[in-house]
Amino acid sequence: MVIDEKVKQVIADSAFLTLVTVNTDGTPHPIIAGKGKTSGDQVVFGIYKMEQTQKNLLQNHQAWIVGATTGEGPQGFRLKGTAVARDKQLIFTATHADRLI
Repeated sequence: MVIDEKVKQVIADSAFLTLVTVNTDGTPHPIIAGKGKTSGDQVVFGIYKMEQTQKNLLQNHQAWIVGATTGEGPQGFRLKGTAVARDKQLIFTATHADRLI
């Protein structure tokens, strides 16, 4: 399980999550994705605009999520995985988690 209880808590407590995809020229495309709901190793976002993100995912499914909180001491994680846009949702599936703080 990549999204364990600690990661899940940081996701829930983060004011917003940053989602990064890759443009066709290879440059990163970070956006503020807002809040996401976790389910197993997935984080699901509602799509509001995200036009470039959706275009990027048609060419390359790699994505990253960064979340951090200062709740009971600073905590943060970077999640690596894949994502798809489907039915007005962006579904990110984590394959690896790195502790940042």
